Amino acid sequence: MARLWTSARFAARCRSKLLLVKLRAHLGTVTLVALSLVATSHCQLERRSAAEPTVLTAAATTADAAAASADAATSDAALSDGGVPDALPAPLVLPGGTWTLPRGDLARTGRSPFVLPDQRPQIVWKFATKGRVSAAPILSPDGTIVFGSHDYGIYGLSPDGLLRWKHTTHDMVFAAPLVAPDGTVYVGSDDDKLYALTVADGSVRWTASPGTCKRALGAGPESSRCDVEGVTPGFDGSLYIGGEGITALAPDGKVRWRYSSERRHCGSAPALSPDGLLYAVCQDLLVCLGPDGTKRWEIALSLDLAESPVIGPDGTAYLGAEDRRVYAVSKEGVVKFSVLTGGPVRAALALRSDGTILAPSYDGQLYAIRSDGTLLWKFQTADAIQSAPIIDRKGRALFGSRDNRLYAVQSDGRLLWQVVLDADVDGSPLLAEDQAILVGTDDRHLYALRGKSNSD
Repeated sequence: MARLWTSARFAARCRSKLLLVKLRAHLGTVTLVALSLVATSHCQLERRSAAEPTVLTAAATTADAAAASADAATSDAALSDGGVPDALPAPLVLPGGTWTLPRGDLARTGRSPFVLPDQRPQIVWKFATKGRVSAAPILSPDGTIVFGSHDYGIYGLSPDGLLRWKHTTHDMVFAAPLVAPDGTVYVGSDDDKLYALTVADGSVRWTASPGTCKRALGAGPESSRCDVEGVTPGFDGSLYIGGEGITALAPDGKVRWRYSSERRHCGSAPALSPDGLLYAVCQDLLVCLGPDGTKRWEIALSLDLAESPVIGPDGTAYLGAEDRRVYAVSKEGVVKFSVLTGGPVRAALALRSDGTILAPSYDGQLYAIRSDGTLLWKFQTADAIQSAPIIDRKGRALFGSRDNRLYAVQSDGRLLWQVVLDADVDGSPLLAEDQAILVGTDDRHLYALRGKSNSD
């Protein structure tokens, strides 16, 4: 029988939940009185000095992507880092309109249509929660910034960092949100529910609890097996979620089908190939499913596969594992190659348009691997990397490290810049237009940074 939970992921969640329990146990003490002075009224906006308020603009409309494509054709003819311009991801148009996804596309390549600042950006505001912020935020077309926190909250902020709304779930939120064309925000929580919220005000449209676990809350195998890890939209309007297996929901939250993997926990939202196949990680297995939930194949790779793969144009799945390896698996379910790193690979990978795989490792290095499995370069940080990299349209990478830094690395592996923050940067960043960046950290804040434009 499969293990109920994987050691690395379970241990990390237990640590985070125990910290929150300890924090709540000290309510009314001097410690939290001091903290409350820093974060009053539950959430406190903290600004750095600036000549005028800085506002982040929405980055996910079709018009924005088209403008970025036109700009890329002129401004990126010659790149300062000597790299090759990365192909722009097309806006994700499914039945009903354009979706906004945390990893850029259904294949989870991590590509952005926008450009990183050439010089170190400045922090323009930060928003305090009461828990770690480890998942990527999303910037909806109406400008609302949506993200989850380990304090059980789902937050909606204005572009200048002010709270628009907050919805409280019953457990930690590790999952990144996504936004549908009709303004619905979908977010999974460790309370075993998928929440469908209205992006304008955070009101609940519906919730779904597709798992069968008898205990939904707290730390432990039974309470964690059904945690809803994320959601991916399908070509037929389905919502595919990871948790207790893989479940397909209709747009109204009703279950269409469920794939169960012998009580395994499927710890990430599945990736989709161009032909509509689903690729999901369920503890030690990489599983390929058809759009109707039928299993095409599965392959055992490692004792712990934390994140779903990135899918190449030929259907190859690339993913990291607890055994310190980066795997490439063909669309037929055969291992093409594996690359050994110096530590577990627990974050999602990214894939450049030239086929280069970017793999963050717990040995503190970001590995650039060619599509044939040979090493192109590696970039060293001072601690483990849990943050999934984002690729800008010049092929440059943006990611965080547990050395309290946010890094931008050029396409040839040279450092572009780094920003020192106040705690581990486990959150995956979001790159928006106007050289704006959003990223969460273990100091319980969401940070907004911005590079200098020519007019600044």
